[in-house]
Amino acid sequence: MNRRTVLGALAAAAAVATSSGALAASPRTAPPSAPADLEELSLNVGYIDTSINGVGVIAIANELELWDKYALDVNLVPFTNGPTQIQAMQSGDIDVGYIGGGAVWLPATGQATVIVPSEASIGEKIIAQPDSDVETMEDLAGRTVGVPEGGSGEMILGLALDSAGMGPDDVERTFLDPPSVVTAFVSGRIDAAAIWSPLTDQILESVPDAIVVAENSDYPETYFLGAWVASNDAVTDKSDAIVRFLMAYADANDHRVENPDSVIELTAAESGVPEDQVAGQASVSLWEDSDTILGHNGDGTTFARFESLQEVFVTIGRMDEVTPAEDFVNTDLFADAMNQRW
Repeated sequence: MNRRTVLGALAAAAAVATSSGALAASPRTAPPSAPADLEELSLNVGYIDTSINGVGVIAIANELELWDKYALDVNLVPFTNGPTQIQAMQSGDIDVGYIGGGAVWLPATGQATVIVPSEASIGEKIIAQPDSDVETMEDLAGRTVGVPEGGSGEMILGLALDSAGMGPDDVERTFLDPPSVVTAFVSGRIDAAAIWSPLTDQILESVPDAIVVAENSDYPETYFLGAWVASNDAVTDKSDAIVRFLMAYADANDHRVENPDSVIELTAAESGVPEDQVAGQASVSLWEDSDTILGHNGDGTTFARFESLQEVFVTIGRMDEVTPAEDFVNTDLFADAMNQRW
């Protein structure tokens, strides 16, 4: 059995329920053979280099040689967060990238296009210094909170403040890039941090007595949905390459659903993040197999989830109003990818 046949068999394996909370998929029919004269297409792909939902997908695609399988010449570009990838898309430096739920307001305001939902994250936390006498959100009044601007840390902070009857002006927000939030907290330069996994794990490992003031599980009605997005220009000019990317993504996504231990190992090796921290990310990432995503795209669930997420952005002042999800979520490309997958 040659490499293409082996990889085709892997991609065709039926998805099963895992500890990630994914739903079982119905068995796939035998995949068609890859076209013998497939033309290679180029694509510039960004990803968050410490995230199991960003670098993890890339690591699986590398390991399973999915770029070769789908005749893609990819230029892989690492980033530390989602908003900088949107900026890179607008300058033409990348075509596709991964963003966490906290950056979804950017495509929702027309700055990019969602091409497939990735995961629901339950890994965001607000963490206070152990000697700060902070135990509740009300105790944070007037304190410095380190938070990356435009990410899910800002979302959890806004949600927690709103729930406590407070607003952004009730704390002193210090906007920092994600790694700097960790450094500032560990060095004692900020009173609290609003950040996501695995950076939350890094903080709690370095400062084990730190206090978790609020986290995602406190707000079960909120769905922090990460996504792979594409530049608006690429959706128009490179749709064939994006469909190929989504074919590779569907294979990689099903692999992580079926083999969570494998993606933890591959992510750690690719990113340099310790395996226990990567495992922590996996434990707060809810994945659905590709057939389930396709079904949710078709029955309106995906649109409803993104519109619900936008309500959070409106609450925290990041958006003025909810945008119809059909305006910025393209489900046709993923449908094409699932139809053409081999």
